Amino acid sequence: MPHRHRPDGPCHFSLMSLSARRRLLLALVPLALLWLAVSWATGAWG
Repeated sequence: MPHRHRPDGPCHFSLMSLSARRRLLLALVPLALLWLAVSWATGAWG
């Protein structure tokens, strides 16, 4: 759903922070899955 911007008040800072958090999340999730797979394969959970 698109939203309108005020001509004198850009709100791209929140969008930039959101994309930065999304990039960080997309970088951390595969690392977390890899860590879980390695810990499971090495028998860390019993």
